[in-house]
Amino acid sequence: MKGRIPIQYIWYVSRNKILFLFLFWVFLSFTVNALWDYNYQLKNIPFRLSEKGDSFLRLGYVTLCIIAFFFSLYFFKNKNNNILKYWVLGSILAASYSWYLFISSAFGIPYIRLFGMEPVPQNLFGIIRSGTFKEGNFFGLYLILSAAIAFFRGNTKSGWFLLCTIITTMSTISLVSAFVFLIYVYRKKLFTGKILIIYPLIILAFFAFTKTEYFQKYVKKKMFQPVSYLTTENFSKVDRYITGRIAFKQGVANPFVGVGPYNFALHYDYYNDYRNVVLNPSVWFDDFIARKNIRGITNNVYLEVWAEYGILGFLIFILFLLKTLFVSLKNKDDLITGALLALFISFNAFPSFIMLFIWVFLALPYSINYQKRIIK
Repeated sequence: MKGRIPIQYIWYVSRNKILFLFLFWVFLSFTVNALWDYNYQLKNIPFRLSEKGDSFLRLGYVTLCIIAFFFSLYFFKNKNNNILKYWVLGSILAASYSWYLFISSAFGIPYIRLFGMEPVPQNLFGIIRSGTFKEGNFFGLYLILSAAIAFFRGNTKSGWFLLCTIITTMSTISLVSAFVFLIYVYRKKLFTGKILIIYPLIILAFFAFTKTEYFQKYVKKKMFQPVSYLTTENFSKVDRYITGRIAFKQGVANPFVGVGPYNFALHYDYYNDYRNVVLNPSVWFDDFIARKNIRGITNNVYLEVWAEYGILGFLIFILFLLKTLFVSLKNKDDLITGALLALFISFNAFPSFIMLFIWVFLALPYSINYQKRIIK
């Protein structure tokens, strides 16, 4: 009957038990932590509603993401699906506006902000790097996934335009993820034909780049200076290390259900032992790393899940990601698989996993697999 959900779809959805288990675990984590009384003072931070209210909101966001996943699975069909056309169209508009902001801010030209944007959008050296998103890393990942969908639909020019737009984000993790995406997609052609001529040029160009002041200051020192010794060059690495250390310790101390949805910041002070790591903290760094009246984040999806949903919740989440990758590999679609690898890498420097566009994309390999089953 027209309008009725196919039995095959219901059967296919019911087989995704890992995702249902993860949703249950998020609910369990919220419930246990809402009732639990910790034997130490939780951090005083600003709330939207309240301590438990904000945690409940995060539970709602996770639920909406998973609902979006199943809705997307149902409405996506195949390469000719017109719904994906609108995703690509929207991403092209966002990318075009990003170039407008990037160029205007770079040359000091007044620009028009869209409604809802920050008064001062995220920037680097005064150059706006976030496009229509709050952060450059958000936008960079969105562009990678959008480019993969454009290529998937056969819109090659749009795909390359979206990939090139990643430059405007000035996001290191996004550029690395995009590079991995391209390496995977074109891996069979990398060591054949005339392309071999390019490799000596790439090696020479990289060698020349290592001699530049930018490489020495922002790459070499940032990557190789130890976190125990704080400098202006490795400051962001030290900050990420300490934040990750706090998240890791939270998960180890609460292995079953973690500290609860959106509760990482509440337990930040108790597990913050940065003085055991940094040997030369300054007064300014002491104040910064304390994050007084600020809700800190892990800035790493894996550590976020580890801390807030426990080791068991982390394992369930990882199993879902691995299953998604396995389904994509089974589909033999390099574009989607390459984008998934880029997504997994981006998660290492991403504020949270509750962005809706991520879950809509994660439904794509399952939708392709579902259609192949129906055809068979």
